[in-house]
Amino acid sequence: MAQSHSGARRDVTGPGRLVAIVVAALAAVTGCAAHNTNGPHAATLSQDAVRDTYLRFLTNRAPVLAPGSECTAFTPRVHTIAGVPQDVRATPMVPGHGCWAGGTHGTVVSVMTTATPFGSFWRRDYPNDDGSGITATMVDKDAAQLFERFLIDNRYYAVGAASRWTAGLDSGTTKTVCMLVIDTGAPQPLLINLTQQVPHTDPTARTVTQQCATAVSVATAILGEQDPGGGSHMS
Repeated sequence: MAQSHSGARRDVTGPGRLVAIVVAALAAVTGCAAHNTNGPHAATLSQDAVRDTYLRFLTNRAPVLAPGSECTAFTPRVHTIAGVPQDVRATPMVPGHGCWAGGTHGTVVSVMTTATPFGSFWRRDYPNDDGSGITATMVDKDAAQLFERFLIDNRYYAVGAASRWTAGLDSGTTKTVCMLVIDTGAPQPLLINLTQQVPHTDPTARTVTQQCATAVSVATAILGEQDPGGGSHMS
């Protein structure tokens, strides 16, 4: 993956920009789904854990979205948050691998259940291909200009990686990609990718922070609807 013209790279493992994004996203989707008061409960995770590169992750839960069912994540609420018109139908990717939908302003939203263990994303040593042959949903670990580990609702471990670059001259395009990976306690983590590709003079071209803000909001909505009361660790 090409670097942006600035070549800047940001690697954050403590509380940072995405943490503020998560707080805003949670406020925006509060009330979309009530936590389950019966059965197992999600453990409250320690913020200090985001600094532990070699943290171990549990894999004793089923995926939030079973492989092949990812299109069910595109509910009316997720359509609205992701900027996808309600009449646009989500399209399966490789069978049993993921689903995508095209939104406004050149944005494509992908939801996947990836085979790459979450720990590989956490340690920033994940491959660009998890064996499916789909590489467009991945942000290159070395070229990412933003890389951050954080918590969602103090219940889920998450990793965000993003890049933005421009190709060509005046007629070229600007591409902004944010990949968000969430540990749901399953062997296969949830991966959400937002990609925007527009002419580089287009005023709607987004920054990596803006793109990741939307990705976190999409993830929060999906988790609220598909995994109410869930988390990386259940007790």
